[in-house]
Amino acid sequence: MLCEKCKTNMIHICENSVQGWSCPVCGWEILTTHIAKIYQDMTEYSIFTKKVTHIDKEKIKTISRIAGVNYIIAKQMLEKEDVCIMKEKAIDIKAAVCKLKDTDIPFEVIPKFNYS
Repeated sequence: MLCEKCKTNMIHICENSVQGWSCPVCGWEILTTHIAKIYQDMTEYSIFTKKVTHIDKEKIKTISRIAGVNYIIAKQMLEKEDVCIMKEKAIDIKAAVCKLKDTDIPFEVIPKFNYS
């Protein structure tokens, strides 16, 4: 795309919720909104825990926060396998997945989750 003012080739930009074209010479821009696919995804995803070999305080806290339960129930959830700890839209699932990875809790997201 050529700049309307100086006819230089423009550079495509995409940052946060804005996308468009910017001229590297004169700074002229044409911008519009950009909504990431994760925010448009209306699929309801479920996170299931897998077998946890070593249950510690951090893992209990993580499950407690994600599932919205007290520590006793969180520990019981970790002791079992294939327990659903959350059902939400993609953006909330992504945050929970990051927390689970940080504390080394094995899990599975159904349906397949492509926003890791």
